[in-house]
Amino acid sequence: MAIDVEALVVDALLRLVEDEGVPLERVTVKRLLEASGVSRQTFYNHFLDKNDLIAKVYERRIIGEFDTSAAPTDFDFRAAYVASLKRMQKYASFSKQALQLAGQNNLTDYALEHSRAFDLAWHQRQWGADPMPEPLRFATEYHAMASTYMTISWVLSDFPVAPEELADLTVRMRAMGMDRLFEGASGGGNPYAGI
Repeated sequence: MAIDVEALVVDALLRLVEDEGVPLERVTVKRLLEASGVSRQTFYNHFLDKNDLIAKVYERRIIGEFDTSAAPTDFDFRAAYVASLKRMQKYASFSKQALQLAGQNNLTDYALEHSRAFDLAWHQRQWGADPMPEPLRFATEYHAMASTYMTISWVLSDFPVAPEELADLTVRMRAMGMDRLFEGASGGGNPYAGI
């Protein structure tokens, strides 16, 4: 059985930040190697740097359902979003600190690009084989960016409302006008209908 090196390092980072209270900014690669038991070479075979690892934590432990290559046309956006929001709360220290880090390859930029790419891929599958029309593409990117920024604000504001409430508000905003924009779709159609 192969060892999941990424999972070892991801879990080590979460243990250091969440359980041991080590500030994310002070977690060094050396400390991660000691906590995970992997070698420096193995670490760099899997991650470009600590920021790449932070993005991998976000991808593997927080937003797992939002796989850009696999969201089916019957994907339940609200349920997946609520689950992700609850994991952001579970890993509150990591989430808040990671979203406050600036500079190259930061989590905020990663989250924005991931959300945009996921929504474009998902809405394209909903639209069908032909390229989606420009107004739908614009609305998709707009809602992806707005949802991500609202999520970041929610985390950085200490989770002022329940995950379900934020999800309901987000879905309602995303649904506005989508029936009209998805007219003529040959895929699954408006993904927010009935949510």
